Parts: sequence; C-alpha cells; structure tokens
Amino acid sequence: MKLPSANPDVVIVGAGTSGLSAAKKLKKNGFSVVVLEAKAFVGGRCITDKSTFRTPFDIGGSWLHSAVINPLARLAEENGISLHKKSWDWTWVYSNGTLLTPQQIKEYGKYHTSMWLAANQAGAETLDQSVEKTLPQSPWKKLVKNLIAPMLSADPDVTSSADVYQYADAEGDWLLDGGLGTFIRNLHSDVNVVVNCPVSKVNYSGKGVKIETPIGSINAKYVILTVSTSVLAAEHIKFTPQLPKWKLEAINLLPTGVLNKIGLEFDPGWQEAHQGESVNYLVGESDFCTINFGFYDTNLAVGFVAGRFAEQLEKEGVGAATNFCKEGMKAVFGNNVTKYIQKTTETAWKGNLHTLGSYSYALPGAKDARLKLSATLGNRLFFAGEATMLNAQATVHGAYLSGIRAAEEITAINN
Repeated sequence: MKLPSANPDVVIVGAGTSGLSAAKKLKKNGFSVVVLEAKAFVGGRCITDKSTFRTPFDIGGSWLHSAVINPLARLAEENGISLHKKSWDWTWVYSNGTLLTPQQIKEYGKYHTSMWLAANQAGAETLDQSVEKTLPQSPWKKLVKNLIAPMLSADPDVTSSADVYQYADAEGDWLLDGGLGTFIRNLHSDVNVVVNCPVSKVNYSGKGVKIETPIGSINAKYVILTVSTSVLAAEHIKFTPQLPKWKLEAINLLPTGVLNKIGLEFDPGWQEAHQGESVNYLVGESDFCTINFGFYDTNLAVGFVAGRFAEQLEKEGVGAATNFCKEGMKAVFGNNVTKYIQKTTETAWKGNLHTLGSYSYALPGAKDARLKLSATLGNRLFFAGEATMLNAQATVHGAYLSGIRAAEEITAINN
C-alpha cells in the first residue's frame, strides 16, 4: 500500500464521522486531502453490523439525538431515509428482587425528570460540580441515578453538571432504517480513505506538518486530529513539539467513557415485549442495565450497560454483559424467556485499542475543557471529534459538525 500523495494540503487522522465530514467539506472548498485510518474500515465509532442479525445493528452511534435541531436528521429526510421516531417507555423496572408497580414507575419517572433538571440548574451556576452532588434527595435517588451513566458514559460522581447544562438538548431521538453507521458511510462515499494506516508521530515544529505512518511519511500544510481523547491521553501519537500543558490538561479532563451494547435477537414467536417497551434492571447499588425491545419494530432488543459497571463486565470477559441482561429479562419474564433468544452480540469499547472507550465525558471542573480541546495550535494542528463540541458532545451529529468546523477554520486561514 502506498500513500496517495506525499504533499497534500491537509492530512486528516481518523475516518470516523468527524474526519469524513471534514474531508468532504475541504474537498468542496478546493483543498487536497488525505484521510488516514488506523482500522481496516471506515466509520470510527459509528459502524453498522449487517451480518450478525437479520436487522442491521449499530455497534456504536445509532440515534439521531436532538433530532429537531440535528443536521444529520435533515440530511436523512432529504435522502428519503425511513426514520423510526417512537420513543421507549419504562415498562418494567426491577430493583433488587422487586418489580415496581405502575404507580411506582410513575414516581420513578418523575424523579428522573427532576434529576436532570437539577443537574442542568446546577450546571448553569458558576460552580462546576459533579452530577452526583446535584441530585435531589428522594427515596428514588439510589435507583434512578443509574440512568445517568448510559447517557453520559460515566457515573454521576465523575461527571460535570456544567457539561450537562451546556449540551443543546432538543426533542427527538430517531433511528434510521439500515443503521446510522450505514448512513454516515453512504453520506461520505466520495471520500477516499487509506485504511490500516495508524499515525505514530506528528511533527508540527516547522511551517507545515510531518506525519509518520507504517507505510511512510507525509507532509502537509495542516493536520486535523479526530482520534478520541483517551487515545490522545495514552500518547499513541507522539507530538513534536509536545502538546502544550493547557492542551494536555483539556484532554485529561475529557476522558472517553464507556457505553456498551448487547444485541439480542428473539424468535418472532415471542410477543411479550414490543417496540417502545423497556426493562430496567438493578442488582445492588450500581449493577444496572436497560433493555429496549423492538428496535426498528423488529424482534431485535438492545441492552445497554455503562460507566464503571460496563468496564467491570468487560474485564469479566465476553458474554458477561449479555448474561447480565439475560438475568434481567428472566427476572421480569421468567426463566423460559432465554429459550426464545436466537442470537446475541455485545460490544467492548473500553478494550478497543483504537478508541479506548465510547464517547467523552467531562470531569467536574472541566467547564472550559471542550473549548480548549478544540483550539488550534500554530494554525497547523486542528482538533475535531465529538469531544471538541461544547453543545453537541457525545453525539454523532456533534462529531459531524466538528469536522465541518475544522474544515472551515482551515478555509478561513486561506481566505
């Protein structure tokens, strides 16, 4: 394999959503671009698995969050993609041997609403504290706070209330027919990518930038880095000169958290749960999963585990997360439910060496870290990816917009 050009205008490190959107925008603006991807495939943390189940399964990003203000939702509509807009309700909540009554589930839901309101209100204040410290006192607190990690990819004691407040939340969490990963790839099908080409060194000490790869070095005027914060923190890429202290601090204040998915395909004859229904299952204080049934109005269910518990399950080995979800379903539907499960799969994002996690979260006190992470160095080194977005972090549309932003910053320098 050879590099397509030894001297492009821009090198983009990473062919996830942000890298692809940056490349597409730069090409439109007349720049020569080379996109380098460490993995054997394009898509980063937004990949659709079409081989495991009869239904496409997004192993990474799957939802168009805040759909009414999401540019990817508008593009999906323009491209005639069928959208699934139905939300999921808490149908069954099982906590430490007790199945909640419908009235108790209503109270559970009320506390959930007040919990996020409190976190947002606290985040609007000058003091940036942990989400844990903002939670209203209630008998429901210990149970309901387990819904925080699946949203933020980390537990409430290590996540920033200011970061919650800064996110631009809006109506709509939509799924796309065929999977979001497929849509992102098709949207950027005109972007050429060099795969199996990890970047090991970036030298930005001169007028331009020199990038080292296993198949040779490449010189460019600019580089856009789209790799995860945990990959940057692990120094998988060596920089010359070393990144400044303030940039390193921003990276370390924005770790890449964990949300793992468990896919469970049921025999179509099993009809005890349908699209829009879910199970929440808690053992102890924080061993928690939520399972959504009827993805795409099919017999595919998807379980979610997050934060420290997800990391623990990964360490236990393949199948641990799946087994925990099965225990949750047995608690609600009886032991016979497992005989209707035909196929399963699970993700392990923490152990993925190319990402070291799922998406970023901000530590308490990291109110300004995303802005610092997004800042350009020497008009040569640019940063993109969901972690650089102040109001669309942890989302695929945030990654998409960050790539366009970086491309526009380069364009502005040349105008």
